[in-house]
Amino acid sequence: MYPDLFGIKGFSMVVMILLGFVFATILLFIYLHFRKVDKSCYLDVLLIIVGTALMGMIGTILFENLYEAIKSSIYHTNLKWTWGMTFYGGLILGVPTFVLIYKFYFLRHNSPIMDKVLIIAPASITLGHAIGRVGCFLSGCCYGVDTDSSIGILFPGHDHKVLPTQLIECAFLLLLSACLIYLAFKHNFSFNFVIYMVFYGTFRFIIEFFRGDERGQLNGLSPSQYWCIVLVVLAVPLCFFLKNYYVKKVEENNHNEI
Repeated sequence: MYPDLFGIKGFSMVVMILLGFVFATILLFIYLHFRKVDKSCYLDVLLIIVGTALMGMIGTILFENLYEAIKSSIYHTNLKWTWGMTFYGGLILGVPTFVLIYKFYFLRHNSPIMDKVLIIAPASITLGHAIGRVGCFLSGCCYGVDTDSSIGILFPGHDHKVLPTQLIECAFLLLLSACLIYLAFKHNFSFNFVIYMVFYGTFRFIIEFFRGDERGQLNGLSPSQYWCIVLVVLAVPLCFFLKNYYVKKVEENNHNEI
């Protein structure tokens, strides 16, 4: 729709990604302040976030090119490098990057805060992702199938209105983020990541059927739908881990501090 900004080609996507990063980071720091985390660790937290974001950006691009390779092999087309991005790539590389930097750098200089990060991180992810989806809308990518419904939008280069799946996903992510924020601040809920994985994985799996942009398919499913299945399945062992080990350990540590 409006891919260019300030006369720079494709800059609207960059701006929305940066805004998503900023708002996600602000939410994280607000929660840490709310939980009275020592401010002396804030700079190290920011370093972790920046490192995670950079690796996440690399992941979004690498996985998008993986998708292009799959599509190229299916349709026997020439494979070209693209600077396009896919969210799951950022999530898959970003999460382990955060854990590694936290374990081998942060804990050497600060007290543990992972119990608090696990609670608010899903809300930060969904908030940043929602803003990023606005960038997809402005860039005219990730659009839906052709439609004659009243919510259809005519994108440049299209001869028929399509579903604005970017905005639909944005609305869902904002709603999910609001629920996760409520659970974090009001109930200090330790299973927010499980909720995120199940609800986003399920929603994304469904909305993929309404996407109109070609990304290649394997056995009738898009690459993202396979990642959705993985995300939902992994939520089960994560739930057991949190319930039977991590949450009890945190409660014991808090009791010992008292």
